[in-house]
Amino acid sequence: MSENREKVMLIDDNEDIITVIKAMLEMKGYHVFINMEVDGIENSIKEISPDLIIMDMLLSGFDGSKICKSLKENSHFAPIPILMISAHPDAKEECLQAGANMFLGKPFDMKDFYQAIEKSLLMR
Repeated sequence: MSENREKVMLIDDNEDIITVIKAMLEMKGYHVFINMEVDGIENSIKEISPDLIIMDMLLSGFDGSKICKSLKENSHFAPIPILMISAHPDAKEECLQAGANMFLGKPFDMKDFYQAIEKSLLMR
């Protein structure tokens, strides 16, 4: 197991995806914090002060790319890298335009996922 101490906030509303991604991150030693709801997200981010945010584009009636844009426009949150994930075929361009540092389409390979996390963390 890796000795990573980085904190990763996972924002997704799908329990199955959360379970899998959380396990993948914990296997590499990351400290994982889960947010299944958008309400109060800024307070959660302030409290946890994550090194990386991984966020789905579609969040129970909310557009994750708009949340990403809002976070990136706030000077307190802008330095935190955001890795957006989505199974939506046209999501990549929209997420990157919203300020996401990286995008990964679902389903994704574990190797690609870990590489995207490492690259995102270097963007801090």
